[in-house]
Amino acid sequence: MQVLQLPDNYESTKEKLKSGAIVGHTTDRSARIWCRVFKEGDWSLIVSDEKLDADPYHLGHGSLADLKAATPSIVFLQEKYVSKDTDQTTVFDVTGLRADTRYYYYLATDKLDLERWIECGSQHQYWFRTQPEASTSLCFGFYSCHDPFSVKPASEGAWDQFRDVLEDRKAHFVIGGGDQVYCDTNHKSRIEDVWVWLKNNKNALLAKYRNDDGSLQEDAITDYFTSLYRTYYRVYWQFSSLQEVFRRFPQYMIWDDHEIMDGWGSLTKAEREKKLSNFFQDDDESANYQLVMLMFKAASTAYYEYQHSHNPHTNVIAGDPDNSQWDYSFAQGDYGFFMLDVRGHHDCEAPDGKRLLGAEQFERFKNWITSEPVRQKQALFVCSPVPVVHWNESVVNWADFGGQKDDFMDEWGHETNHKERDAMLDLMFRFSHETGIPVVILSGDVHCASAFRITDGDTYPKADLFNVTSSAISRKPAPKFATMAFQKSGPMTKGDDTDNRAFEQLYRFAGENNFALVNANHRDGTLDLSVTLYWVASGSEEVSQKTIWLKR
Repeated sequence: MQVLQLPDNYESTKEKLKSGAIVGHTTDRSARIWCRVFKEGDWSLIVSDEKLDADPYHLGHGSLADLKAATPSIVFLQEKYVSKDTDQTTVFDVTGLRADTRYYYYLATDKLDLERWIECGSQHQYWFRTQPEASTSLCFGFYSCHDPFSVKPASEGAWDQFRDVLEDRKAHFVIGGGDQVYCDTNHKSRIEDVWVWLKNNKNALLAKYRNDDGSLQEDAITDYFTSLYRTYYRVYWQFSSLQEVFRRFPQYMIWDDHEIMDGWGSLTKAEREKKLSNFFQDDDESANYQLVMLMFKAASTAYYEYQHSHNPHTNVIAGDPDNSQWDYSFAQGDYGFFMLDVRGHHDCEAPDGKRLLGAEQFERFKNWITSEPVRQKQALFVCSPVPVVHWNESVVNWADFGGQKDDFMDEWGHETNHKERDAMLDLMFRFSHETGIPVVILSGDVHCASAFRITDGDTYPKADLFNVTSSAISRKPAPKFATMAFQKSGPMTKGDDTDNRAFEQLYRFAGENNFALVNANHRDGTLDLSVTLYWVASGSEEVSQKTIWLKR
């Protein structure tokens, strides 16, 4: 009988993140700081408006409380018990801060029997800046598709250059537009595909976790799967340049399919079951769908712990991803943001018009974009991990079979998603036409970059609507000839009441790792709005760039 390995031994030869920090949702008065520690126990976050004179082994005081009492610059100190139940991760909600101010932070303990007190903050600078109180100018970074194991040898791609550009341009924050880890595609290179692993180890798993009556020990199986998904985050996020960006610039993240399963939501129930089928061994097929859905539950738990927990708060129900809210909105000064979730409720077998976002998320987006505070902004940014326009829509609807089926059915341009796409675009067109406020859709997913204007000349002639895609920051990029399959300027594939809608291609490229920087400046009643795409040739330190002006 096949022996089931301990989940803690999964990918045992890979380096893994032990301790680290991420600056999450940050306002002019508060910040969310995510931490992972190498040891369960009581840990404290210290925030100071001056750099503390401290080495990693002691703080020169009898306790952290004594340190705070003797140090006026410390504005926040909170202790939490960090448990193995959350993979030794936690989030500190830091309040009482001043606008547009640099703060240094330290992860420390005086309760554990350790040689050193300070785990994060002594040997490297851990600091962030709060947002301005009323910002008319904005600069933020955008990236997607982090997969250093898609190439040999493993490479950080453009993370080093991304960090330099963010620092040079004094970016306010960063958006991670999906696929921050890849759990499912690299079994042919140097890291396990979790679904291939499950297919090969399914019988051993069932032998251990099936009751005498045939039922599954669902909680135990989910815990096992969760350990596997957590491993990917710790392996993928141990790269130094990525950590430097995460711990310095506020991060806003949303998942895409590779945090779960390639094409999640674009496969039918039968196709998901087939993922685990083995034809040449004595295989138990009866539990396949249960295992698939327990994997989704596990993926959502790891996603919450490592990504969503430091986003703005939403209603997340532990162990119930189907009834949790993963989409969210936030504002920074004169600018509004909505992060669409195209995976948590994605179901290609759902009723027409409700397949990508679901009815409840669509209603939240509608309420947001029609609200009065949003109508007072100078520009809106909507993150849709899957582009509204990128590939030629004729190709998307013609080549949706075999191994490409799920990739193309993910697309807003696929005919099965037209009704939902048209309804979403109608909300954005109407908003921009009535208010004069531009709307920029930011996307990833496709491992190359593009910029498009989307128009509806008859119904909404005053609307300014764009879709900018930047992908991938470290995943092996699509080859340069992939540009031949890009959507060209021309009419949109016909949906409901979209005869006059069209795409205008503003820019395109493929073949290099890339990222984007968005710049907005509102002064004297005018708005300058641009996106700069940066790309880095393989093995080169040089950064090329192209600025696309959206409004000036």
